Amino acid sequence: MKTLKDSVIDYFQKVCSSIGNYETGISNIILLSNRYTYHCHYNVQERKIEFNKDRMDWITRVSWNEYSDSKSFSYKEAQSEWIYTRPISHKGEHKYFLVIKYPEKNNKKLLQILDLLAKQLSYHLVTQPNLTSLFLQSTYQQQITNTIDEGYLTVDKKGIITFINHTGKNILGIDDNMIIGQPLIKVLPNFYPSPLDTLNTMENWVNREVFFDLPKGKIHLIFSVTPLIENGLPVGIVITFKEMKIIMKKLESLVSIKPIFQFEDIIYKSRAMQELIKTAKVAAKTESNILIEGESGTGKELIAQSIHNQSQRKGKPFVVIDCSSIPRDLVESELFGYVDGAFTGARKGGRLGKFEVANGGTVFLDEIGEMPLEIQVKLLRVLQSRTITRVGGHDPIPSNVRIIAATNRNLEEEVENDNFRLDLYYRLNVLQLTVPSLRERDGDIPLLAKTLVEVAANRTNRYSPKISQDTMKILESYTWPGNIRELENVIERAILIAHDVIEPEHLPKYIHHAAFLREKSMPGKDLTLTLTEKNAGSFKGMERELIINTLHKVNGNKSLAARKLGISRSNLYEKIAKYNI
Repeated sequence: MKTLKDSVIDYFQKVCSSIGNYETGISNIILLSNRYTYHCHYNVQERKIEFNKDRMDWITRVSWNEYSDSKSFSYKEAQSEWIYTRPISHKGEHKYFLVIKYPEKNNKKLLQILDLLAKQLSYHLVTQPNLTSLFLQSTYQQQITNTIDEGYLTVDKKGIITFINHTGKNILGIDDNMIIGQPLIKVLPNFYPSPLDTLNTMENWVNREVFFDLPKGKIHLIFSVTPLIENGLPVGIVITFKEMKIIMKKLESLVSIKPIFQFEDIIYKSRAMQELIKTAKVAAKTESNILIEGESGTGKELIAQSIHNQSQRKGKPFVVIDCSSIPRDLVESELFGYVDGAFTGARKGGRLGKFEVANGGTVFLDEIGEMPLEIQVKLLRVLQSRTITRVGGHDPIPSNVRIIAATNRNLEEEVENDNFRLDLYYRLNVLQLTVPSLRERDGDIPLLAKTLVEVAANRTNRYSPKISQDTMKILESYTWPGNIRELENVIERAILIAHDVIEPEHLPKYIHHAAFLREKSMPGKDLTLTLTEKNAGSFKGMERELIINTLHKVNGNKSLAARKLGISRSNLYEKIAKYNI
C-alpha cells in the first residue's frame, strides 16, 4: 500500500499537469515538507516529476521561518528572483509547501494558480486516508455486500464508480471492467436528476424510479442514495437499487388488488340493488364476517371492495384469494405461509402467507365454495382462534383480519352434499348479502349499458356511439346469464364495429335468437318450437333450444351454425355434447 508521502507526490503530479495549459512562464513547481526538505519538483515544460536535488540546492539557503506564510518574497542571494510559496495544510498544521521561483514580484496569475494547487492538495490530505474504508476495499466488507439481494455501488465525489457488488452487476448486465473506474454518467447515462446532487443537499434519496437503456435492454429500477460524509465534508455516495419487476412480483404475490371501488361507483336504480346497498353499508360498519352470494359476473368483488373502503379497516390491506385458482397442494402455504425448509422447493427463509400480509385489513375469499374440505378445517380454526400457523411451523401468529367470502354456489346445498362444512358455513354467514342477477335488476340495464359504452369507448380511444331504441329493447329482453361481465363484453364488441349508433345488427346473433325465444315463450305465444314450461326463463333450456333451431335452419351445417351463434365450432361441439342434441 502506498504511503501518504507517495500518495501526495502522485496527486502533486496530477494537479500540476494542468499548469502546462497556461502561458505562465513557470519552469518548475517544487514540493517541500514542513521542515523545508526538498521532495521533488514538477518540470512544467516536460510535464513530469523530477527528483534532482542538485538543481534545487538554493532551497536550503532560504530563511523559511521568516517568509513561509508569505505570498512572495525575494530570494536573498539573487535579488532578480522572487519566490512564491503556499502552505498545504492538514488538521491545522502546514504539512507541505509549494514553491515557485519567478523573476516578477506579486504576479496575480501565479498567486491564484499556486493558491488553487495548494487547496487541491490540502483536500487530498483530508480525504485520502479514509477512501480505503469508505469505498469498500476491505475483503470483509465486499463479502457482506455480495450477500445482499439488491444492487450496491459506491461513487466518489467526482462521480467515478469505485465498487459494485455481484447483485448489482447481474442487474445491470455489466462486468467489472466496464464499470469500475468509469464515470457514473457514462455507465448509467440517463440518470436524472444526478444522484451526485445529494453531495450538495446532504439529503438521502429513498426509492426513486429510474428507467435506463443498457446493453441488456431497457430496465426499470428503484434507487436509494446515501451521501458519505467525513469530518463534515462529502466524499462520495452509496447507491442501492432493485429491479421494479422483482418488487412488483413480490407485491403481486402478496396483495392481489388495491380496493378502488366505493358504493358511489355502483350504478343502479332498481329496488333490488337499493336494498342490497343499504344492507351492505350497515355491514360495513361492523366487524362481522360477511358471505356474498350471487351468480358469476354480478359484481360480488365490487361490493366487497366498497364494504372494505367504508369500514374501519379502510387504508389497510385488501387481500384477494381466488379459492378456485390456487393449486390444491399449495392452498395452505398460500393462505398461511411456510417456514424455511417446510417442503421441497420452499423458498429459503420461508414466506408470509396472505392472511399474515392482510393483518389489520380484509381477506376476500372469492369462490369459497371451491375450497378443499381439508383447508376448510384449517380456515375454521383460524376464524375461531384468530391465529395462524405457517406450514412446517409451530408458533401461532396473531391474525387480525375480517373475512368477506363470495360464492356463486348455493352453500346450503353444498353442505347437504357434504362438499362444504356446516360449522364453517355458520362462521362465514354472520351477515349474508345476495347480489341480484342483471335480469332481476329492473331498469338498470339502460343505465349500465350507456355507462359501459362510455367506458369502453374511452378505453379503446373511440367515439362514444349512442344505443338505438331497438337495440336497447333487445338488451332489456335478454336474460344475461353472464350478468354485467357479459353485458360489458357485448358492449365493447359493439362499439368496435358500430359508428354513430349501435344497431341490433351490431349485437351477437345468439342474443337476437335468445331474445326471440324468450318473447315466444311468453303467455299467448306459440310454444311449439320453444321452451317447456319447466325450462322457461332457464338459460340452459333457452340455449339448448337456440342451438337446435339454428342447426335446423342451416340444415345441420355446424360451421355455419357456429358463425350464426357467434361462437367457435369447437365450443358448439361441446354444447351439443353437453345438451345431448
